[in-house]
Amino acid sequence: MDTVAKRNWSPRNIRKDGSLRRSRSYSSEDEESIGLRADLASPFNEPNVAFVFEERKLYVEREQLIAVSPVFEAMFSSKFKEGSKKEISLPGKNLNHFVRFLRYLCPGFDDELTEDTVHLMLPLANEYQTDDLKNRIERFLVSSVLCELEFISSEQIILNILEAELYKLSNYLDACIQVASRKMFDNLTKSLKFEEISQNTQLKISFKRWEDIDKTYKNEVEEKFKSTARMQSPGPTVLGSFNQHENYLPNFGLKIKPHMQEN
Repeated sequence: MDTVAKRNWSPRNIRKDGSLRRSRSYSSEDEESIGLRADLASPFNEPNVAFVFEERKLYVEREQLIAVSPVFEAMFSSKFKEGSKKEISLPGKNLNHFVRFLRYLCPGFDDELTEDTVHLMLPLANEYQTDDLKNRIERFLVSSVLCELEFISSEQIILNILEAELYKLSNYLDACIQVASRKMFDNLTKSLKFEEISQNTQLKISFKRWEDIDKTYKNEVEEKFKSTARMQSPGPTVLGSFNQHENYLPNFGLKIKPHMQEN
């Protein structure tokens, strides 16, 4: 391998999209060499094996990948045919996505997950069993869903639920159920993809909605009764039947509104 080219394909010289960041010290000869040999992309200082993406190659360091993924550990072991290979083909994989994956996975990079990248990284983190990255992805997804609680459409939350079920992300699924339980029945169920959600999750959405509406109603009745009791008597408050007070809930419609989302 051209030592000049290999030296410059280091972590500092690889952009997040997998392309080479040119240094001021490059000569025209160096640029020509890199341009002609577009397979010399590497986010590692001591690459010793190459992943092949169609006509391009990504040079990586076995030892560093073994340290972060049991799948890479098995791949590079003597038990598998890839263990002794210098080049390993990854059919169907996207080079730019894989470079991003390695930058998120390996120490020495400070890349932040974004809405544009997180859903691309999750399948890779799951496939290569990189639990730390997968947990980081789940925390991002939970935060993202809860921050957009009122604005996520029924169609989108269904897709999120299917993603959470596929990759077995329980915290992410719980956050999605919380959002889905606030949707109007017709809006949520009219999507054909709703039927792809497991029956267990559909049941959890129903129970969550049922529980929250009941709680809202009971709290409103209790507050109304306590308020009335304080004005009528200085003595201890004794709650009566909910039915005695249900006709005096002028704020109930406002309180229940968050559970009647039509988007």
